[in-house]
Amino acid sequence: MTSSLQSGEQTLNFIGSRVVKVLAGGPDFVRLQSLDFTLEAAHPLFGKITMTLPDVGVSPLSAVRLSSSGFTETWYETSEIKFERSGNLPGPFEFQSEKPLTATATMPNWPPPPQATNPDGSPTGGVLYSVVQPPTFTGGDQRGDFTAFPPNVGQLLAP
Repeated sequence: MTSSLQSGEQTLNFIGSRVVKVLAGGPDFVRLQSLDFTLEAAHPLFGKITMTLPDVGVSPLSAVRLSSSGFTETWYETSEIKFERSGNLPGPFEFQSEKPLTATATMPNWPPPPQATNPDGSPTGGVLYSVVQPPTFTGGDQRGDFTAFPPNVGQLLAP
């Protein structure tokens, strides 16, 4: 899995993985339960940035539905994010999502097709999700609102 997280003018390209369990749903959909989820990115000011499932709590169930163009996934994800540092201040700085991220994607096949990365680390291939509900993270008295989060999900190909 790779993702891009945009906040203002900055884009962070995440690379990682998401492990899901397929559960029964209905006649035209299945549910997905996130079992593991880890993404990592690098930033000159914040160092290594890691997004994972929280230690406690359960992520809401996502769903994959049959659609006229193949499959539509609605992905709900509760997460925490950790920044290695903030400028010269050593961390880690940890934040919890206030509510789940909500994103959707339509694809001809499920699971998403293979993907790779460009020389600059940005994702290529896979499936681009549209954000319905961008994440807001809080930690102590700090809060971060991200205006866009276009995750691109698929299998990372070897270089």
